[in-house]
Formats: sequence, C-alpha cells, structure tokens
Amino acid sequence: MYTYVKKLLYLACLSLALLLLGGCSLKFGDGLLLLPKVPTEYVQLQQQLNAILQDGAVYAVADSGTNRQAVQLVNLDGTGDDEALAFFRTESGAYQVYAFRKEGERYTRIGMAEGYGTSLRAIYYPTLGDGRLGLAMCWGFDEGGSYGMTVYDFGDQGMTVLMDIQYADVAIEDIDGDGAQEMAFAIRDSVTGLYSARVCQFREDQYRVLYEVPMCLEVRSVANMQFGKVDRNQVGLYIDSLATTGGYVTDLIWYDGRMAANRTIDQASGSGGKTWRPASVFCNDVDGDGRVDVPISHTFSYEPNEIELRSRLDWVNYNELGEETLVSSTLHRASENWYLVWPESWGDQVRLDAFSTVSLSQTVCWVPGPEGQRQPVLSLYVFTGDSRENESALYRKLQTLAGNAAGLYRCDLHQEAPLALSLEQVRNLFHTIEVSWNSEEY
Repeated sequence: MYTYVKKLLYLACLSLALLLLGGCSLKFGDGLLLLPKVPTEYVQLQQQLNAILQDGAVYAVADSGTNRQAVQLVNLDGTGDDEALAFFRTESGAYQVYAFRKEGERYTRIGMAEGYGTSLRAIYYPTLGDGRLGLAMCWGFDEGGSYGMTVYDFGDQGMTVLMDIQYADVAIEDIDGDGAQEMAFAIRDSVTGLYSARVCQFREDQYRVLYEVPMCLEVRSVANMQFGKVDRNQVGLYIDSLATTGGYVTDLIWYDGRMAANRTIDQASGSGGKTWRPASVFCNDVDGDGRVDVPISHTFSYEPNEIELRSRLDWVNYNELGEETLVSSTLHRASENWYLVWPESWGDQVRLDAFSTVSLSQTVCWVPGPEGQRQPVLSLYVFTGDSRENESALYRKLQTLAGNAAGLYRCDLHQEAPLALSLEQVRNLFHTIEVSWNSEEY
C-alpha cells in the first residue's frame, strides 16, 4: 500500500512540473468551475426565443434535407454577419419562422412568417444573386405525394413572399451561371392527374415562370429530378418517374434559351414509352463524359427470361430532335447496389440467371454449351449479413471486387469458358451503386 501511495505522489509531482515547464499556471478557487463566457448577443437571442416558447410554441425541425436544426445561423444578405432563423410549431398546428438580424451586440427581430401543413418537409436557402439567399419552406400536405413550398426574401421591410406553389418534386440549381438558382417543379394537375415540368427563374426581385411543358402520360409519381448536361453548352432537366404500367420512364426537358421541349415524349400520343425500363434506375453519367445518360430497357434478339428483362439496360443520349445514341449497356442489379458495364464482345450471346438465399445472391452470365448445356462465363456473388466474411471464405475460388455496407462483392471468372474475362477487366467493368436520395435532399 505504501509503495502504491508513493507512485501516486510521484506522478502528481511530475504532472505539476510538466504544467509549469509548459508555461501553464494553476488557478484555485471558483475560477476552476467557470464555463467559457457566452457572447452577449447569443444570450439576448436566447431570451427572445424563450419568450416564444413560453407562449406555447415548441421548436420544429424539418423531416428531410441538410438544414434540420431548429435554430440556424445563415448569412442571408451576403454582408458577412449571420442572421438567425428559428423554427417553431404553435399549439394550433401552424409552423412559424422568426428571423433575427445581428446589430452590434444584439439580435433584432426582422420578421415572422407562418405556414400550415401536416409536416415541415424541408428547408432550402436558394441563391437570389448578389450574395443574397432566400428561405424556402416546404410543407407536407397529404400522403399522396402533394407538397407545398413558400419562398421568402428578407429586406428592410421584413420577410416578403416571393413564391407560393404546390408541387410533386423539386430540383434547384443555377443553370445559367448568373448566381441565382432556378427552381424546377413537377406539377400535378388536380383535375386531369397529368404532370408538367415548370421552371422558375429569379429576376427583378421576383420569381417568373421560365417555361412549362407537359410530361409524358405514363407518369404515376415522380421519383427523381436533376439538371444535367445534354451537350457541351446546354443543360437539360431530367425527370425519372414511376410509370402507371409499372417500371420507370424519363422526361428530358431541353431549353435552348427561347423555347423548351420534351425530347423523350411522343408529340402525337404524349407517351414516353421509349424510355421505359422495368428497373428502378435513374438517369446518370455512366460513361464519365460529363453528360447525363438515360437508361432504357434493352431490346433482345431473342425472348428473354425475367432476370434478363429486368437486368439489361441500354444507356442513351438524346439530341435536339429527340434522336437517341447508344452510349453503353449494363447488367444492372439495383436491388443489390451494383452494375456491370456489358462487354461489347458479349453482344446477345451471353444470357443471365440468378439465384439467392437469405445472405447470398448469385448472378450467372452463361452461354449455351454442347447439347444445350449452360456454360458459365462469369458468376457474380453478393454476400450480406453479419457473417459475410466467414461465409464468403468458404468459396475459395472467388475473387474480391468490392465491399461496402450493402454487401461483399466477389466473382468466379470461369477462365476456361468462351468470352471469359480477366480479373482486371471485370474490376474495370464492375461498379457499386451509391444510394441516391431524391431531389428533396437539398
């Protein structure tokens, strides 16, 4: 016991010596218990927020997106000082936002706005140009995919409404490089049930409709919206939607600065069937050339089985006349978060089968062998579950391709087979799919 006490005293003395040598000084008394001093303006701001809470309101946060704090500090006017925005829900169910501007050592209230909805879906800060930001509050209305958005500006007169709109989905981006972001909405007509794409542009302190064009008849609900390059100089609006017949379709809206047109719709029938595919795969730049490609169902030279029909996709670009150019083909397994760029040498010679258990999925690429036998060319495995590493180790012939939270991806090369690929080739062609949230995640 005596030895243990001596060690403690030695360590204590050593620690004290190090503190003194390092230029640190010890403070005694109540000073050791003091917390860092909070700036006066924040204390005063908290007092104002507490008064709102005492009136019966509670803090509110958005259901989605990146701006989900109840109190947010944002430089709205571009002057360098952050304004403070606080979001509440009242006892009556209304949502409120209070805005405060910093003036010296105080936060002064500059406005309050109120809106109604079943939920506060998301909060955006669209750029208005000249360093200014607006506030977009998005409301949930019902479970049928109907939302509302109110956009506010902050000026000397407080908060003013720039736009109030109902929509099904939204994409926000500065497509012309002027510093003000355009807003693209998918709009559903409450009478006909048909959809249109409306793009609004901020000019002269207000939002104006830049264009509105019809979307294809097959749209049941919008799944994803994005702006993307259709050629070197022009940006298009790509809208992926769940189709009324099942599967997915794409509307590509092309605006040349004077007129807008839907390049993937049949102008006579209103159908967008030429972009149909059964898989839940959205537009993407699959070949890395900077342009967005549209996935469509592959056209087979034979009668495909179900797994082939659901997995083979062709990726195309559309020009200003709506004519398509094939960019690439893929074996796309969206449910397993991976795809393989289809080798040109395979053509339609290679066919597909798939097998699965609780923790293992296998996709086999094969060609017809002698006497109609199936000769594997490439087998792709996805191991899931807590024991994925141990289970995959039982398959000693397999080569590792990738691993992430979704699973462990391995392959069997079958190098003796015709049209077989090397491991380097497969690794170059194989890609995992990052989870892509819809456009409400701004």
